[in-house]
This record gives sequence, structure tokens and C-alpha cells, in this order.
Amino acid sequence: MIKNRVVIIDAEVGVCQSLIRIVKHERLVPDAYADGREAFAALRERHDDVLLVIADIRMPHLNGLEFMRRASIDFPGVPFIVTSGHGTKKEIIQALKQGALDYFEKPFTLKEISASIRKVRHLADEGHRTVKVYRNLVEKRVVFRIANEIALVHPLVSSLADELKLAGRISPGQLPGLRMGLHELIVNAIEHGNLELDSGLKDRHNYLDLLKRRACEPRFAERRVTVEVVITDASFTCTVEDQGPGFNWRSLPDPTDPENLFKPHGRGVIMVGNFFDEFSYNEAGNQVTVRKFF
Repeated sequence: MIKNRVVIIDAEVGVCQSLIRIVKHERLVPDAYADGREAFAALRERHDDVLLVIADIRMPHLNGLEFMRRASIDFPGVPFIVTSGHGTKKEIIQALKQGALDYFEKPFTLKEISASIRKVRHLADEGHRTVKVYRNLVEKRVVFRIANEIALVHPLVSSLADELKLAGRISPGQLPGLRMGLHELIVNAIEHGNLELDSGLKDRHNYLDLLKRRACEPRFAERRVTVEVVITDASFTCTVEDQGPGFNWRSLPDPTDPENLFKPHGRGVIMVGNFFDEFSYNEAGNQVTVRKFF
């Protein structure tokens, strides 16, 4: 879908009218609101064609910072420009930290806002072209080798999810499950594979401290988890391998059988098996491969 709608949120009628004129001048479609709560409801109803949100930091009912925070959760990827005539430096810095692409103090000029809108449109066009290129993807292989740091797992999974999104062959509704599955496999490889921690230890209040101490012990410190992803025009395949002794994976319930979701043990692995189309271990049990067909 072509993104050509610019959502404007400003309680000052004169400022709102000026922004509408600027957006029209850029041959885009303005969608203006005086209230942050009303704008958020409208964005929830229809956000697929939104190129940009221009929001005042100080808004009735739902201020600009809170609006951005909620939008980043519900509509990730929607860019923001913030404006203010009364915002503090702390609020402005916070808006930029939350991902605002630009900031303008009132009164601003047509030239300033127009230039910023053009930058956003240029970025959107570049992203659209990248997605078009990825539709011609034949094969891509990506390999990561990480230390036993749980904090690395989330950004790694996010980068793998970005690869999936670029490939453009997974529906948005499937992506959260695949992300959760990859996260589970990599964490398992660190905790149970490389660090050889028993699942029962997770009930201990000091489990995270135990995990960090174990990761520093000479026996475990040099162990790594290798994550290899292969994307083709037909499938997404991920192999996660740890350097631990492995385990008897045959004792696990079949992860591809939905009935096993209700069994008391191995639930995490079973959940993963239902997000992917294929699920298999190597003989030793220290390497797992999952595949999702497009």
C-alpha cells in the first residue's frame, strides 16, 4: 500500500491549519486532530497508509510522549515529528530518545517542515524499494556466534525478524510467534546447553545471579551459541547450536503434535514446534533446526 497520509495532532487551530497546508503542498493527504486520544483511536482504525505523524508534545488527554510510546507498541515503524511551543528541553530530548525523527519549535516555517517531510518520504521510498528487491531473493545466509549473555538474545531475534519482514513472505500475524520461538531456542541453548543449568533452578529467586556466575566460570566462559539462518524463495530455516554436552531429545514430547501442549514438561519446545513447520535435533541434542515454509 502506498503511504501518503500524514496524521497531524495539534490543539492550536492556527498551527493545525498551517500544517495541513504544508502537507497538501507536499502532495500528501492531511488527517488532522486536536486531541491525542481521538488521533490514537483513528490511527488504530487505519494506520497502514500513514507515512508520518506530526504531534505536539503538549496535547489534551494524551500527551505527545505517551502517544509515541503507545504507538511504538501498537504501530511499530510509524515515524514521528514533534513540535512544541511550551515543551521543556527534557521533554524534547525524551521525544528524540523515543524515536522522533525531528523536532521543531513554534512558530516554524513552511520550509522547515517541508524539508523534514521530504526526508521521511525519501526513507519510506527507500524502504519500499528494498522490499521490492527482496521479492527477488533466491538465497541469503546469515550466521551469528554469541557469548552466553541473555541480553544479546532480544536484539539478535529482532534482527532475524527484520530479515523475515524484508523477505516479505510472512504474514504480520505469524511474525510474533516466530520471534517467540527463536527467542526460546536461543535462550535454551545458552541456559541449558552451554551453561548446563537445570530447568528446576529457574524457580530460585537468585536464578539470574546464578546464571551470570556460571557464565564466568572457566569451564563455561568460552562456550558460544551459533545461530545460522538461511532464507530462500521457499522457506526460512534457523539452526541453533550450543557447545554443551547435549541431551536426550527423544525423551521430549513430539513438538509438532498440538496435543502435547497440555503436558507438564517441555512446554516451551512444544510451543516452538507449533510456530514452525519442521523441527529436528541432531543426534547429540546440542543442535536444533526449525523451518518455516512460505
